[in-house]
Amino acid sequence: MWHYNEVRGYKSGITAESIAALGDQASHSMRWLDMTLPNASTDPDSPKAANQAYALKVIEDPTNSFVRLIKDPLNLISVMGPARSGKSTLMNVLAGCTVTELFATYPGMETFTKGIQIPTRVLTLPQFSSLEGETTVVPSNANVKVTFVDTEGQGAIGDNYDMDLFSPALVTSRVIIYNRTGGLLTEEILSQLGMMTQAAQRLRAGGNNDRSGSTSNNGTSGTSGNAAADPLFGHLFIVFNQFRTNKIDTVTSLKNALMNQEPETDSNSKNRNNIRKLLTSVFESIQVFILPDSLKSEARDALSDGVKDFILLTDFTPKYLEYFKLLRDGLSQALVSPRELTKGVPLTGGTIADFMPSFADAINRSQPLNLPSIFEQSQNNALNKVQIDFANSLSVVSDTILRDPTLSTQLLSIKFDGSVNLLLSQLASAISYMPVDVVRAAQNTASNSTAAVKADLIATNLNRIKTLMSTTLTNLVGSIGDELSKIFPTSSILQSPTDINNAFTTLFNTLSSTFKTKGDMYDPQALPDKYEATIQSALDLHKSGIQSKAASSWGVWATDLSQASIKTLTETLTTLGRNTQVGNYNQYNTSASSACNTAKSDFRQKLDNEYLWSDKQDKKDLFATAADNTMATQKAIWLSNEAEIKASLNVIFDSLKQTFVMKLQNSIVPLYEPEPFETITNHTLIKDALILFCTENKVSTALASKFGMDFDVFVSEKKSNFVNTYNTACDTYKAYITGELAGQVPLIIQSCRDQLDLIDLNLDLPTTTRIQIILSSNAAVTIAKNKFTLAKGNLHALPNGAISSTKIQTYQSQLDIGLELDRKAKVDKYDEVVSVYNKALLSEIIIPIIDQTLANNFVSTSALDTKITTQLMLFMSKKKGEEELALAKWNEWKTRTYPALVEVVQRNNSYKVDGLDGNLAATKAIQEHVIDNIKINCSGLASELGMSYIGAWTLSDVKPQDMGMSVTDPTKPNQQNSRIFRLNNTPRNGYYDVSIAFQAEKALLNIVKGNHSTNIEFFDWVVEVSDIIWGKPIITDLKPLKLDTTEYPAQNTPITVTVGASSAVTSTITDSQSWGVNAGVEVGYKWGVKDSWEANLKATFNGNFSSMKSRSESTTYTSTTSAQLTLPANRVNCVNQMVFDQRTSLPYTAKVKVVPRLRFQNGYTIWGGGGSYASNPNTAARKPAFKQSDKVYCSDHQSTFEFRRTDEIRDDALANADPWEWKLAMERSSYLVNYLDNLTTASQYEVYVKGKWEGITGKYAVTTVTPKNTMTTLLPPS
Repeated sequence: MWHYNEVRGYKSGITAESIAALGDQASHSMRWLDMTLPNASTDPDSPKAANQAYALKVIEDPTNSFVRLIKDPLNLISVMGPARSGKSTLMNVLAGCTVTELFATYPGMETFTKGIQIPTRVLTLPQFSSLEGETTVVPSNANVKVTFVDTEGQGAIGDNYDMDLFSPALVTSRVIIYNRTGGLLTEEILSQLGMMTQAAQRLRAGGNNDRSGSTSNNGTSGTSGNAAADPLFGHLFIVFNQFRTNKIDTVTSLKNALMNQEPETDSNSKNRNNIRKLLTSVFESIQVFILPDSLKSEARDALSDGVKDFILLTDFTPKYLEYFKLLRDGLSQALVSPRELTKGVPLTGGTIADFMPSFADAINRSQPLNLPSIFEQSQNNALNKVQIDFANSLSVVSDTILRDPTLSTQLLSIKFDGSVNLLLSQLASAISYMPVDVVRAAQNTASNSTAAVKADLIATNLNRIKTLMSTTLTNLVGSIGDELSKIFPTSSILQSPTDINNAFTTLFNTLSSTFKTKGDMYDPQALPDKYEATIQSALDLHKSGIQSKAASSWGVWATDLSQASIKTLTETLTTLGRNTQVGNYNQYNTSASSACNTAKSDFRQKLDNEYLWSDKQDKKDLFATAADNTMATQKAIWLSNEAEIKASLNVIFDSLKQTFVMKLQNSIVPLYEPEPFETITNHTLIKDALILFCTENKVSTALASKFGMDFDVFVSEKKSNFVNTYNTACDTYKAYITGELAGQVPLIIQSCRDQLDLIDLNLDLPTTTRIQIILSSNAAVTIAKNKFTLAKGNLHALPNGAISSTKIQTYQSQLDIGLELDRKAKVDKYDEVVSVYNKALLSEIIIPIIDQTLANNFVSTSALDTKITTQLMLFMSKKKGEEELALAKWNEWKTRTYPALVEVVQRNNSYKVDGLDGNLAATKAIQEHVIDNIKINCSGLASELGMSYIGAWTLSDVKPQDMGMSVTDPTKPNQQNSRIFRLNNTPRNGYYDVSIAFQAEKALLNIVKGNHSTNIEFFDWVVEVSDIIWGKPIITDLKPLKLDTTEYPAQNTPITVTVGASSAVTSTITDSQSWGVNAGVEVGYKWGVKDSWEANLKATFNGNFSSMKSRSESTTYTSTTSAQLTLPANRVNCVNQMVFDQRTSLPYTAKVKVVPRLRFQNGYTIWGGGGSYASNPNTAARKPAFKQSDKVYCSDHQSTFEFRRTDEIRDDALANADPWEWKLAMERSSYLVNYLDNLTTASQYEVYVKGKWEGITGKYAVTTVTPKNTMTTLLPPS
């Protein structure tokens, strides 16, 4: 079995769920509730009680968490009673333990059970009722579960300790078993059961007189009952355990003796009757059962020898089993219906687990225990927790979904909806123990909160995929060159214009279709505007180059074919010339013409079949001319006619010069970037044609050189003349491209800036997040860059052109820098707005923490930490921007202020006076507290001095009567008005010193008593301040008082403005004090304050009953909110300035001694046989000079019955001062000496006063600038 020492390890190991999974076979018990002595140095999280040393603590993990897992109605059977009375053994037997014990037992004298224990075993009522094979009892609710609660033994520490510890079990249990051993000791039993009545009185004082939840203030004091109120608790089973049975004592006789009213012969019998009345009124029923002392001898021996670990039901005799079955049957019948704290709402395991911490906290705070209110609060806390858990889980789901950078809108929606459904199911499961309509409402609330989150997710994802598609379009445009390289060879392009056009059309259709398909897959809204035009424009840029390259390739192909054909023709004619005899002119001419025509025909046929470019006829004509020239040349050679060859050479020469001139002219195109000068003027290929002609036609070296030199001279002249034309063209294009880019870049930047200004900074919208601002800003920059890319495509620049590359790169850099500065400025402005917003929010959130700390509303640093955690959760739920930055702002405040707050709470709770309620005690309560401390000693003093009808305890239960303010003595100008309190000695409190035989004489004596019983009065109260402790200053930034917004019209250039001002401010610093029992923090003594403060304090005490009194001082400081700002150009700017006040609070605590004077009133000195006190000890201890008669009435000689301050009466006694025989009386009565000594004790009169000096000690301003058309949120909602 697991005992509590092992279970304590669950907090870091075994969870409630894992315990529940073990089932009933692994039975064990766990500590559920405990009474702890708070020790902040070892356990800062321990609860702190308001008015007692011990605090009630709920063990949340794993015990309370395990109880929360029980969703069905749960009836608790709790056992209470003296220590070592066999409570744990009884519960083990009731639980049906056979293998291991459920609750630990110990055979020695040590008390084993501490606090409140609950087991892991949970039974159904049919299981519980039939454990001994008896008839099954069916519950009113089929799902009712039963489990057991074992408690610490009563009376070990004190009544308050027992009442606080057992109250949760009393309230939540269906059956309370009071278990005791031994016989019928009525006084002892009722005294222990009186703890339950005290708990009931406390609950009724909290307004729990009916089960419907209404409250009243009809609580009772002492032990008097209220039988008219509805029962607060379940059923009470009084079990006489180990009872020695006999023929006389039966269940009925025991119950009658215990619960029937008895004649009230004295205060004890009256008290017992009051307890009986209260027990009957607060429990639904009271039953008595007997369990005989029938343990088998062998079992008893086995236990003594240590062979047996614990007792089983089988260890008892059959006689015991008969009584035990009666007990189980009675319990089963009492468990038929579930326990309810609010009518119609059964207590489930979950609701009990929720209720326990709230109830324990109310007990620790000494708050009124209104059960319906606490129950409702616990349920609301549980509902709030699941909503917070749902919101946190939803945030995790959102972050997880956004980790996929390529998620379509449809798939995102599906994932989100699925996750929400799962979270709603988990929420319903977590609170399934609550009513169905409550669970459904919680689900609806959570479900409704997801709409904005979903919309935010979809919007964020849409912006991401828009950016993705823009980037994809840019990459697609950049990849067009690679795609074209797959379609067209890099060496030469021998395709027709139609084929080239078709290839580009096909590539356009493929690229645009693929791009659109991808965009539609994500979201049709993600497709960039005019993406088809962008693709088409990029293709057109490449198309002109492909066409140019194709024309060049076909030109080379035609040239190669022409040269090969001419070569073949030349060889044919050369052979013909060699084979034709000299003079056979006609034969040569015919054969040469035939060969030339054949060459022309073959060339034309080849071009018709294979040449696909548009200048086919030009190529044919050029070849025909070349063939004719070749034939003529060969013919001239054949005829050895040099003149004819030279003429042909001249024709070729002129043709080539014209070709060069046309090349220069065609190289310059308006608004197109010229190719490099060297490329345009390169004449190598043209000259090579001249050289080839000369070589093929056997032109002499001298003549060929002459024509070559002439051609070079011609080219040099044309190049020289072309330089100016080329430079002019370059300058014109440079001016053109510069003008275009210089005009486009500012427009694009301004357009992007306008787009960025339209991105709102409205923090109230869920879509206004930092990542959203970044995505929106990036999208605007991407659009701007795409515009620049389109602008570059219209400049007809050469790839890596000498003119265009430098200019484009320069303006590209200008654009990129400008866009990045504007984008970063937008994100920085968001961070600035968020910082201002969170600053104001933080001020609003932390003020309640500081105010409640200074008001002493926290009973412990744990309560302070709980409040701080709550406010942190509130701050984090309302904060804007990045969680890490917001948390850093919170931690900055906490690091600066938290230690001072902890000191305040610790010292506020380090001083206390029993009997005063927290910090709410007023002046009157303090005076009553002092009277309560000294009234027995004052009554005893009156009795020992011989006053009429009064004893030491006569006025012990009497409450002081407020007699109002005393009359100011005009001879004492500095006298404070003082309030008088009287303890009235009524006949029921009378003190008998004689016996009256006859009833008539007794009635007459009562009348006399009522007229002349001695009363006690307290007056002329004195207040002494003995010590003042000052705390550390606590500086608080208050919520901004105002938000000033100034609008500045748009300017062409940036302007500098100055906002705010400096001024001297006078602030009132207020000293507020309250009567209480706790102290502040100790930092140092504030010299010069004590005297005026003490006078103020005394005036407060003597002057009125208010718990608050204030005084003020003034201080002056300089406030500066001036700031110089530079406003951007070309937009309407709004300058926003928020002014924060800084409040400084200085707490203090004073130790005060409050002492009254004493006087006897209404009575007289007793006769007791007459004579002097020296000769007759039975008469009053009054000196003969002041004994005018045997009975001296207070009303006749009032001043002689007044005493000095109660803490100084002993000084008069030691001096044997008039009018009393002090010395002789003290010799005769040690009681009198004790009374005098007790009245001198300082602690009887000490209380504590706490307060604070507080005021505004500084200001500072936060200034920010935003565009007018940007919706901006700077302050959290009020």
